[in-house]
Amino acid sequence: MFFLIIRFYMKIKNVVAYCLLACMFCCFPGCQDSDDVGENYTTFTGETISDFLQNNADYSDFAEALKTAGAFSLLESYGSYTCFVPNNTAMEAYAKEQGYGSFEHFLDSVEAVKEMVFYHLIDGEANEVGNYETAGFTSGAIDTKNMLGRYLYTSIAPDGTSWMINNSARIVSGDHIKVNGVVHIVDKALAGNTDLLADYIETEGHFKLYGEALHATGLRNSLTLLDDETYVPATTKPSDDPYASGAEFPKTKNYRYTALLETDSVLALNGIRTLDDMREYAKRFYPDGKDLPDTDEGSSLYRFVAYHLLPVMLASNQIVNTRDYVVTHTWMDADWLRENYRDGSFWLEQYLVPLAEQSIITVQAFKWGDQDAQKPVFNDERNCYDAQYTNMAEELDDVVTLDMAHSNLDCQNGVIHALTGMLVYDEDKVGRIMRGKRIRMDFTIFTPELRNNDIISKKDYYVPQGYCKNFHFEESSTVFAKYIGSNMHSFFLGDYLEIWGMFDASITVGPVPAGSYEVRIGYRVDAATRGITQFYLDDEPCGIPIDMRLKGTDAGIGWEQVWQFTQDNPGAWWDYDSKEDDPYGYENDKSMHNRGFMKGPDSFASTELMMGQSGGIKGSTRNDPFELRKVLGIFSWTEMSTHEFRFVQMLNGNCHLDYIEFMPTNLIESEDTH
Repeated sequence: MFFLIIRFYMKIKNVVAYCLLACMFCCFPGCQDSDDVGENYTTFTGETISDFLQNNADYSDFAEALKTAGAFSLLESYGSYTCFVPNNTAMEAYAKEQGYGSFEHFLDSVEAVKEMVFYHLIDGEANEVGNYETAGFTSGAIDTKNMLGRYLYTSIAPDGTSWMINNSARIVSGDHIKVNGVVHIVDKALAGNTDLLADYIETEGHFKLYGEALHATGLRNSLTLLDDETYVPATTKPSDDPYASGAEFPKTKNYRYTALLETDSVLALNGIRTLDDMREYAKRFYPDGKDLPDTDEGSSLYRFVAYHLLPVMLASNQIVNTRDYVVTHTWMDADWLRENYRDGSFWLEQYLVPLAEQSIITVQAFKWGDQDAQKPVFNDERNCYDAQYTNMAEELDDVVTLDMAHSNLDCQNGVIHALTGMLVYDEDKVGRIMRGKRIRMDFTIFTPELRNNDIISKKDYYVPQGYCKNFHFEESSTVFAKYIGSNMHSFFLGDYLEIWGMFDASITVGPVPAGSYEVRIGYRVDAATRGITQFYLDDEPCGIPIDMRLKGTDAGIGWEQVWQFTQDNPGAWWDYDSKEDDPYGYENDKSMHNRGFMKGPDSFASTELMMGQSGGIKGSTRNDPFELRKVLGIFSWTEMSTHEFRFVQMLNGNCHLDYIEFMPTNLIESEDTH
């Protein structure tokens, strides 16, 4: 409970800080090269991290390493650094583990010292995130990478008394707050695994059979990519972008992966002890490829293995990630305020697109308020929010979830997570899961390159032509695309994509199971910058063009505020129509749907809505007249497949791409407001 109370305070503090920052029109420095420490520093008073190290003899070795690496001056200067400091005993042990005769000999290897030092530092100032204190830790990756571009992973120690870093180093004394950051003392020096993912799977020790399968299928070659050396960041921003000063180009184009693997022991429990056993098991679920060679992408073994591999790197706490914007309660129903309340209609679910063609993984997790999300559950027809469960991932033996003892195994270009059961693509089962509810997919699901290169953030980036495999457009002096993460408005998962100019562009979406669906997109109105856009799905026009400049209160849309919301929040947006005889707005929902529009869902909110715009107003996206859904039409498909979602600009401006929904037509009449 102590951890939860402090964590709640910290997150509220961070949200307030972010709101203030969002209102300031100033430029912040970009990500800092760890070798470029600069020489111009701000003078200030108070104990710095460098002072702390010099005043404590137990940390003199790390201080010497910082000086050798040319990084000590960083910790003398203004900033917001999170610094994990090994004591002298830990530093001596590290030097010997790395093959050096003594710590002094280690200092002679300057490049090795730099690598070790910067692995222990997170630059919160450059990344606009502040310090990482233990009160804000969750099980999984710290949100911001260290100064070597690697994630650090936090977990509770087995005895429950302290935090562990990378499952190896214990924080023995944390939260030493200094004027330029925070220091956590650890009992072991941290070191990142430098293997490529394919090699790490082979050598880690718990996944030897998958190591063999990667060789047999040739998939190991896909997991050895590190970065695109041909990528060169542009230096000239689009002249037509009125917000160019706040955006930057991606600095890199890295390839990253996630392996969701059963350990050798879990495979053995399912009768899989040899590669031949795995082939036979795979034929049960992928019978069409049983006679094809292993290296064929359609073969049973290839599809079985590829289904476990994702072209995006996700820590355990990023697999079902709300980014603190998805809400799992409403402010208009007292039942939702009870921590043990479960609404069987709500799904906190996301979708993973693996390397296996035309397949998808469904994943869900239960999360309440400010608590950590429970462990993710894969391809399950049951709902974590069903009232019969308190913690479905822990209560049911047949759930496929993460074995945390062997998860968050990080290497140079990816991460391994161990599974507690068999993960297979059962097309009938996955189809039933997805056709049994509304499918809402954030557009960033289809652009893994954005997460792999740290673009998913609270910052803005240009998305160059060809940068994302599934995002197709032709760049010109007047046509450009952007990722927007710096906002306080109502966007699903807090971010969105947009494309500017007179464009003809598309995104490959899905895959989606066979069935009949009402397809919709979520977007936010902006009278100043949006345009008029014609949408197509698989080259079929989706009705008439959409004018994204028109607010929900426009007569052609008919949005009305929920009456109950105005009762709970006197004076809140009082100028919007609401009706006492329609307290929850259900009749207004029907009227809007008849016009081809819908309100935003009540399952996510914005910073301004959560914190209150004036007088403590709180609400969800459903209460925001600028956040709308447009019904594109009814579409039917006969097989699980991806689809080409095309958008053509008819009036100059930008097109807003937040999320896309596929609603099974048989469920429309009973649809909830989530």
